[in-house]
Amino acid sequence: MFGKFNLFLGLFLFTLLLTTPVVVQSQETPLIKAVDSTLAIQPKTIPVINIIQEMENINKELKQIENKIEPSKKVIEIDSLIPVHAELIKDRQSYVQNFIKANPNRQKVDNQINKWNGYRDYLNGWESTINVYEQRNAILAEEILPKEQVWELTYQNAIEENVPPELLTNIKSVLDEVLRVSKKIKNENFYFLRLESKINNQNLIIEEVIEELIALKNSDVYKLFYLRHPPLWKTSFKTEKTDSDKKAGVESVSENIRNIFNFAKSSENDIYLFFIVIGLVIAGIIYIRKGYLKYEIKEPYDDLQKAKDLIVNKTVWGIMFISFLCARFFFINTPQLFDDILVFLILVCAMPLVQTYMDKRFKNIIYFVIFLFILDTAKTYFWFSSPNYRIYLLIEATLVAATVLYFTYPYLKTRELYQKQFGGFLIRLTPTIYLLLIISIVSNILGYTNLTDLTIKICTQSSELTIVFYAIWKMTKGITLGAIHSNFSRRKHFDPIKKRSIEIKILQILRVSVSIFWAFYFLKMIDLLRPFSEFINSILTEPYKVGSITFTLGVILTFIAILVISFLITSFISFLLDGKDVDFKIIKLPKGIPAAISLVIRYFILAFGIVLALSSLGIDLSKFNLMAGALGLGIGFGLQNIISNFISGIILVFERPILPGDTVEVNNLLGTVNKIGVRSSRISTYDGAEVVVPNNNLISNDLINWTLSDTIKRIEIVVGTTYESDPNKIIKVLTEVANEHKDVLKTPPARALFTDFGESALNFKVLFWVNFVNGLQAKSDISVAIYNRFKELDIEIPFPQRVVHFPQEPKDNQKADNPGIFPEKNESN
Repeated sequence: MFGKFNLFLGLFLFTLLLTTPVVVQSQETPLIKAVDSTLAIQPKTIPVINIIQEMENINKELKQIENKIEPSKKVIEIDSLIPVHAELIKDRQSYVQNFIKANPNRQKVDNQINKWNGYRDYLNGWESTINVYEQRNAILAEEILPKEQVWELTYQNAIEENVPPELLTNIKSVLDEVLRVSKKIKNENFYFLRLESKINNQNLIIEEVIEELIALKNSDVYKLFYLRHPPLWKTSFKTEKTDSDKKAGVESVSENIRNIFNFAKSSENDIYLFFIVIGLVIAGIIYIRKGYLKYEIKEPYDDLQKAKDLIVNKTVWGIMFISFLCARFFFINTPQLFDDILVFLILVCAMPLVQTYMDKRFKNIIYFVIFLFILDTAKTYFWFSSPNYRIYLLIEATLVAATVLYFTYPYLKTRELYQKQFGGFLIRLTPTIYLLLIISIVSNILGYTNLTDLTIKICTQSSELTIVFYAIWKMTKGITLGAIHSNFSRRKHFDPIKKRSIEIKILQILRVSVSIFWAFYFLKMIDLLRPFSEFINSILTEPYKVGSITFTLGVILTFIAILVISFLITSFISFLLDGKDVDFKIIKLPKGIPAAISLVIRYFILAFGIVLALSSLGIDLSKFNLMAGALGLGIGFGLQNIISNFISGIILVFERPILPGDTVEVNNLLGTVNKIGVRSSRISTYDGAEVVVPNNNLISNDLINWTLSDTIKRIEIVVGTTYESDPNKIIKVLTEVANEHKDVLKTPPARALFTDFGESALNFKVLFWVNFVNGLQAKSDISVAIYNRFKELDIEIPFPQRVVHFPQEPKDNQKADNPGIFPEKNESN
């Protein structure tokens, strides 16, 4: 509770300190701009005495500007390729018209949409490149405009002052050169605008084609219960291809391969970046693997052991799987053949990863899934006539049914044997798969082929999707558990319960994330992602008004998401750097430095996250002025202690007089520092109490840190012997007893000293050094050993003795001589 209060209090103050300068700056910026604009419209004439030097400077600047505005090879290449691409778009546009007339299935329509999206992305890349040069030229134009005005005024001033003709000619030539470069910049901008206009015209054509394809896809012809073909028994299998069918035939293999090479050539920079990313992935997996091999697993549960077996024994397959998976997500709108090859390779690499966790009976099912994937994908590259296509679908559905029957028969017995975890859930879906296959076969026979396509797609592609995401889940689980295991194992002391708690929480987050992505791709597979996204978007963008405040659910969710992401990032950084004995192999950092780095990074991330979250709500930060003033007044009167503790906490983190894990003594309080917070720190005493100490007390009071620079402590034992003892012998005995103890350090050596002559004993002192943790036990053991050794050697340890002498009864003559000292007793008769 106190830790969260400290965190949010410090974060609020830290954010306020960061946002206040922003507010001040936002208020002052218009004035600064006004001053700058005033100066910009009032150029100054160059004094005649400085003209020669300024002419040299301007000539160098003009050469640099002219070099920058030279058209790059990339722009020249784009200019030369625009007509070629325009011809390609025109040819493909006519191809689409024939494609639509050929009555293609829904899958081929999706492929065409993806292909035209690729054309659009290709042109958008050209447009982005040209925009970069346009922005650069705009900056150069802004820079040269004041120079143009300055040299015009300078030329006029030179004429008025009757400067020498040679100098006037040079000034005029400089002015002409400035005007020439300025005109060249404008011409280059016009050139870029013309290129951008040509690209935009092609983009308009592409958008029209995509909209036409989407309209075709959403037409009644592709509705699920649209009778697209006559029943199978009324279909003639002798129908030949029409001309439109032939023109709308699929691309040949050679054409697909050529498209892949063209894509690779146009995406050269992306390929280089992809290999850099893969290199980092490989380095991370190898690091996790070394952690598994280096640190022994001592936990009783088998999740970590299975994760270790996967990462250690399937390292190459895991690297290949992640590499192909990254390529699938890294390259967008790739040629269809390239995309299908990637999916095939992903399934092949996923096979050994998921087989590790599968029962022996189901290990071979992935081979059938890969075969069905090839069978389903082949429909993309062959144009079937309507009857042949329906026979192909019928064969595919039959093969799927046979595969399911082979691995689940008998169903009831199989369900009883496998009732646990994810496998049991999949087996329970078997009746659903049978139902979908029956629907597929019946709808195909009756002519409802749209419904047939969807049901077969669900049966085949959902299994592929499940295998891929199951492999993703197992790989991320193995990597995550390995990272946590390595982080905790390199610490000398850690809490296994805390480690397990962190593992469970992170695995829950990963499991939910993988499930969400699976659902995302499943909706995309069955063509429901677009309507679902539009439905969600309509809900999130619906405006609501409460009083004078207007908001949407999307804005609120964005606000929450930014804060949650910021908190998760800071938690991850704290997990990596806030250990008591964090050890970096590459960089050796002093003790406490990682915690200081973690504190600074976490506060900056959280502060930036709060500012970004407030900005997403549309809140004007200038409204915090009043709050800042009120807070300043509150600090002056009532928050002095809180601010003092906050600043003291920062001092403790950076000055490092104490660190988590140190044994300290302050205000008669002895214990171990557990955490240094923003406002207070927690110290665990040896009595089992956890004391919350304000940071200001640790800074302003005398503080004893027993373990700051080292962990050794000097122990002192005082002992006395009788005067009959030999001091030389006693010193020797005490030294031997101290050195014989296992915890006593050899350097510095133990020493025995004769201190003084006591009233009833010779006093000695034993001094020895031990580790602070072993101090109390060592003192007890050595004291007992000294007693035993003295007893063996008949050396007596004296104890204080007091002899009280009472006077004896005086005789009668003494009483007579001193009647006042011994009075007579009163006797009564």
